[in-house]
Amino acid sequence: MSRMKSLTLLLALVAQVSLVSATTTTYTVGWCQPNNTSFDTITEALAATPAPNVVQVCPGTYNEQLVITKPVTLEGITVGDAAQVIVAAPSGGLVTNATSDLGDPIAAQVWVESANGAVTLSNLTVDGTGNNVASGTYIVGVFFQDSPGTVNRLTIQNQNGNSGGVGLWLEGGSANPTVTVENTNLQAFDYTGMAAETNSNTSELTATIKGNYLASSFASANGIDLLGGQTATTTGNLITVGSEGVVIEGGSGAVSSNKVLSGAVGIALVTDGVSVTNNMVYNNAAQNSFGIIATSATAAVTGNTIAQFNAGISLQCAASANVHSNTILDAAQGLINVPAGAAPSNTYYNVGTISSGGC
Repeated sequence: MSRMKSLTLLLALVAQVSLVSATTTTYTVGWCQPNNTSFDTITEALAATPAPNVVQVCPGTYNEQLVITKPVTLEGITVGDAAQVIVAAPSGGLVTNATSDLGDPIAAQVWVESANGAVTLSNLTVDGTGNNVASGTYIVGVFFQDSPGTVNRLTIQNQNGNSGGVGLWLEGGSANPTVTVENTNLQAFDYTGMAAETNSNTSELTATIKGNYLASSFASANGIDLLGGQTATTTGNLITVGSEGVVIEGGSGAVSSNKVLSGAVGIALVTDGVSVTNNMVYNNAAQNSFGIIATSATAAVTGNTIAQFNAGISLQCAASANVHSNTILDAAQGLINVPAGAAPSNTYYNVGTISSGGC
């Protein structure tokens, strides 16, 4: 065989291998697409060989707890006039199937566990009704654990019943994953709508949390909890909860341009690494309440609009120079716990007492 023919054959074989490697394996759950390889359950499709790149789920209710360990796109599809795909608790309820890196037991409805590539979840409803989880275990709608990916256009609801209901939990780790949560509706959780954390002194999770709606009427429910070991950009979310809208206990990043309607506290900032800017914060309960608690001594708290709380901003005897240019209206007190000698410059309307110390 001539060298030219050998080279031509080799190039043809390479092209065939490249074509095979680029092929997308798509499975269907349900029987709405008869020309596709189909399965009765989502679990069966995820476990099939070859591993799927895409799993499309027909409209219907699937009583399953899902564990995803490989890169995949899991998406609900529209068929005719039906467009709702519900991942519901099995008939006996949820079982404990995961543990956080802090040792917390978790009953996760969808657990994305240490996937070595991006996992995308879209157009699904994750419903925790009938979970039957006892106190002491967290009920979690979607648990992203040390895995990269995207959550887009999900409804995550009814993670409640034992005061440990969490809509969405993002946890980083040694893989330093990047996760985006957007356009997602989190409803009726009784602990927190969304948590982001890593058990690390340095950031091992990068999270973008944008354009989501979080709502719960439970008096103890928080909206978003940003804990340690993460870098989070939290922007453009609408939050309506009974307790604290956004709690920032650690990590770094920014909380900006959110609308928060909350009972006890609009935004609680207890770390120096996160700025709080241009948010609109309103009180929705007749109780002692704070628009923003700013324990940080260095983080910027600027450009926020705060209305109808008992106290607009509590400086906790720490923050001062970086808390300015906020608008506070319809509050009994504008600033409280102001350090001696500090005079933050803000704008006040219909405020009983503009500033008080006590430090």
